[in-house]
Amino acid sequence: MSTRSMRTPIRLALALLLLACDRGTGAAPTAGAAPATVAATPTAAPVAATPVAAPARPPARASARERARAGFDAGAAGAQARIFREQRDAGRKAVQQKRHADGVAAFTAALAIDPNDAATLAELGWAAYLAGDLASAQRHTERAIAGDASDRTRGAALYNLGRILEDRGERDGAAAAYRRSLQLRPNDVVQGRLAALTGAGADASGHDCDIALRPGRPAMDVCAALVAGMPADEVFSSHRCDEQETAPGEVVVDAAGTPAGGEPSTIIDLEIAGGIRVAHFRVESWLESGGSSDEVYLALLYDDRWYLAELGSAYNPGVGYIGESFTVDSVAANDLIPGGRPEVVVTLSADRHDGDYGDNTTENDSSRLIAVLGLDGDAPRWLGAFTVSQVHETGPMLEGEPPQVAVVRTERSSEYRFDTASGEVELTAVTGHEPASPPGRFKLGALPAACPRALGYVAGG
Repeated sequence: MSTRSMRTPIRLALALLLLACDRGTGAAPTAGAAPATVAATPTAAPVAATPVAAPARPPARASARERARAGFDAGAAGAQARIFREQRDAGRKAVQQKRHADGVAAFTAALAIDPNDAATLAELGWAAYLAGDLASAQRHTERAIAGDASDRTRGAALYNLGRILEDRGERDGAAAAYRRSLQLRPNDVVQGRLAALTGAGADASGHDCDIALRPGRPAMDVCAALVAGMPADEVFSSHRCDEQETAPGEVVVDAAGTPAGGEPSTIIDLEIAGGIRVAHFRVESWLESGGSSDEVYLALLYDDRWYLAELGSAYNPGVGYIGESFTVDSVAANDLIPGGRPEVVVTLSADRHDGDYGDNTTENDSSRLIAVLGLDGDAPRWLGAFTVSQVHETGPMLEGEPPQVAVVRTERSSEYRFDTASGEVELTAVTGHEPASPPGRFKLGALPAACPRALGYVAGG
């Protein structure tokens, strides 16, 4: 299984490098020992940004390992592992015999024990596709793609997703899935289907880094406004805002004794001259199974409109041996490009712990990443994202039974330096480590990864 480069957020609490960011204007943030280059005098005076004194937030959320343990019964794990393998193998046999409904039932039974096994999710998605249930096929296949799968498994699942989307009439999405599949593994069949779609006018570029313009003026509580349009369905029983990102409104009583105010509001991280406010929040979507799939967003609030960008996600099914967390560590404003408004620098951490009942292995992944957003012009746009640290660990899930992978720990680490005179960022490997991001010097707006989703930290991204 391959280590992710965010997704995934994913997804992870071990942070090796800290972002030294001034939350106002001034020096650019740095990592490691290298100082930032001092910016040349800009031709236009930068617009000021003010960090907002936010209400105290509740204690930190549970770590990925703690969340995983909450759904793990060590005493029953051996028997569960055997049942998982039996059901998975029964599903494969049923599909080979074209008993697709039986295959769906067997794979579903296996995933009730280990709901994040990427290969089994992909096989369930394909069985559902063959059975004609395209909605279920897409849902499970996208979950397989979002999981910690090998490049081969993810590439195959992306091909399956392309087939599903073609049958649903979504040619652009199918072409984008085929393109991503080919990036992971060359394949003549996939190449042929992609060529046929693009030759007929399909757009294979995808829209992973789009920042969505939301309708209307921003509400006081933008998280609640978003959740109001997210109805329950057969997958999610409910959606709610994380209370850590919402401040209760103060109730004021006027001279006549009439209460006024009291409306909750999303906590604001930054206020930038020109009427732009920046906030982040988490939506917890509760699964019918009892677990949750959380999405973390960044909101850009103007006087008359607002924009929403997905930062990352965390999947915690409440069963099996899996836990994930994805957190915003800081939101800061820095003048990284001469002139204009300051850029928004977001520091993120992701943590993931997963036990594989089929291979008797556990994997723990921790990452830290930086994303930069530009505010010049009429709409915000991503200027790039990069990973500064990754730790990957594997070991046995059940003691006394041999794991099918070696017990290893690998660590990748990168230093970064913003050159505020040229609007560039320089990425280098930390001495003694493999780099966490491709080394080089990049213009902001031309980094290898354009946004957090491009690093793989949003489900399906």
